[in-house]
Amino acid sequence: MRPRIGVTCWHRDDADRLERWEAIRDTYTGAIRMAGGLPMILPIVDDDPEMIGEYLGAVDGLLFTGGEDVAPAYYREPLDLRCQEPDGDRDLFEIHLARAAMARCVPVLGICRGLQVLNVAAGGTLYQDIACRPGTRDYHAGSLADRQRLIHGVRILPGSRLHAIMGVTESQVTSTHHQFVKDLAPGFRVGAESLEDGIVEGIESLDRPFVIAMQWHPERMYRDHPAHLALFQALVRHATEWRGGEPTGRR
Repeated sequence: MRPRIGVTCWHRDDADRLERWEAIRDTYTGAIRMAGGLPMILPIVDDDPEMIGEYLGAVDGLLFTGGEDVAPAYYREPLDLRCQEPDGDRDLFEIHLARAAMARCVPVLGICRGLQVLNVAAGGTLYQDIACRPGTRDYHAGSLADRQRLIHGVRILPGSRLHAIMGVTESQVTSTHHQFVKDLAPGFRVGAESLEDGIVEGIESLDRPFVIAMQWHPERMYRDHPAHLALFQALVRHATEWRGGEPTGRR
């Protein structure tokens, strides 16, 4: 049986705003399938520890996906006017899901917002907009038209888990974010950074077997770029080993 990977989703309103959908791009689930995993989409619930515990009991690993800005209240900062309107339900669920998963050492991969959720859940903070950090290049935000393009370079740091998994020291990546790490959470280290302006592009836990996240979008790259498919393969491999409930040290 393939390892079960829980995939977070986001809310979308109908055109008439009478009903709300829970949605996910098929590139996330497609990457999990190609890597050998069984994707299981997790509906957004609240912070009920019993429900979150049942979710974690039903999966072998987690993928935190992209999406809206994380509410600054979770890292004790006032809302900047440049911050997008957060989804309170999603924030509440994912922050508590992330904390519970990390407490259990469940294998976790975070992408874009997923990196931000993990950093905030573990005690870090975010820049609420590119303009909040002098010298940050505006191409990080990208445009909808550019979301499939490789638009800037990242440096994968030697000695990092990201480097061990991807096998490269540099890569061109997609990018569609305007928030990013300000203060790195305790217990994490930087695994990748932007080549031109040095912002944090990848983080990884120091004391958990597999909690890794990146600011770019490997789910848009996995079909043509083996180094980025390798990120999903590493998640699936660790999830396979996690089925018994015991963490492993394998990369």
